[in-house]
Amino acid sequence: MKRPLAVLAAFAFAVGIGPAQAQSPTGKVTVSTSYSKDVTDPFKRAFEKAYPGVTLDVQNRNTNAGVKYLEETRANNQTDLFWASAPDAFEVLKGKGLLQKYQPKATGIPEKIGAFPINDPDGYYFGFAASGYGIMWNERYAKANNLPEPKEWSDLAKPVYFDHVAIAAPSRSGTTHLTIETILQGEGWEQGWRTIKEMAGNFRQVTERSFGVPEAVNSGEVGVGIVIDFFAFSAQASGFPVKFVYPTVTTIVPANVAIVANAPNRAGAEAFIEFLLSPEGQEILLEPSIRRLPINPAVYEKAPADYPNPFKDPSLGARVKFDVDIPGKRTP
Repeated sequence: MKRPLAVLAAFAFAVGIGPAQAQSPTGKVTVSTSYSKDVTDPFKRAFEKAYPGVTLDVQNRNTNAGVKYLEETRANNQTDLFWASAPDAFEVLKGKGLLQKYQPKATGIPEKIGAFPINDPDGYYFGFAASGYGIMWNERYAKANNLPEPKEWSDLAKPVYFDHVAIAAPSRSGTTHLTIETILQGEGWEQGWRTIKEMAGNFRQVTERSFGVPEAVNSGEVGVGIVIDFFAFSAQASGFPVKFVYPTVTTIVPANVAIVANAPNRAGAEAFIEFLLSPEGQEILLEPSIRRLPINPAVYEKAPADYPNPFKDPSLGARVKFDVDIPGKRTP
């Protein structure tokens, strides 16, 4: 006579219920993210297709607002994941006990990109893409206004760029805050602020959201924008007449995802992280509307020939060894 457990196992096998299926997540997975729908929608569609019982609820907030929201709602948290570019924001959340440890199962991902760890060494947040910071410009606008092609941050301080430059407010945009921090770390405190203040004299627009800058450059409303790299790459893939450069003083760091402490759907949150890090999820980064840098080196085999590859071009971001702990130490 078969034991009860053996009978149950045989029944599960007969009806096709394997361990993975039996534990497949269901319900709503709530994500707080700074990314626009151009980035999140392709992931939402693919994830919900891979997990038919799951609905991904994407709530868009700028990075600083997202951090504040998690702080304010911690007593009754309803958010499963925090998904953003700026690594210092994750350090803030980690320091406040608002993130939950996890050990991803995905393979093929190296420990570092350049000199920067892809994942938090303590296991609280995980890189899913690499991000660089630089300058994009509209070629038609530049030609019409006799603007030279910028190469360095200091170029944007020159009189020729007066009233032609846009930036997102660093108080609202995590990526702009990280750009400012990169300049300060790369050039030093005094010279860095000198460069930033001189550039600021040429700003025509200071937008509330980071994606307001590429929108203004793409449309020709302004000529030059200080942006995260994928804004320029996705604009190029969509046919806009824009170019992009990494200044000498820049860095390449991971964009991250993390499980929020006391996540209501922990299983769904883990599934989303594994999906982001899987080959399928990494390949979505190559889509024209996204154009981010995968952290799985093998995925670059499917990228266009001129696609930046930080694993093969060590000069990208090599000048600045970004220290994610410094911004927190500067906060009063």
